[in-house]
Amino acid sequence: MRRGAIHPLVGIILFFGVFGFIYAIFEQPTALFRKAMFIALMIAGIYVIYHFVFRRRVNKDHIAYLKAVRQSKKTPSPSGSKTKNKKYESKNETPAKKTNHSFNRHRRKKRQKKESSIVLA
Repeated sequence: MRRGAIHPLVGIILFFGVFGFIYAIFEQPTALFRKAMFIALMIAGIYVIYHFVFRRRVNKDHIAYLKAVRQSKKTPSPSGSKTKNKKYESKNETPAKKTNHSFNRHRRKKRQKKESSIVLA
């Protein structure tokens, strides 16, 4: 694959940026230092806001989730080993699993097609 060359407008902007940076280093180093410090302080301020405001909110959600998990483990679920149906309580059995007959019919047809294609091949 062929990489395209840099667009001339981007090249001109980069050239002027580098030229202005070098000029500021030699002609106005204190102004350049102040600008760099201002940018660093802004980045630090944004980080502090993110760290103390948004991360706490996420932590509260996570703590609430962990609390719900612990609570659900403590309380028995209705589908647990104890059934409320008196019919099955005394026999210590569970009701038979219901099957989806239409699904089984579909599975049987698929198996028959597969077997017939094997015979024909």
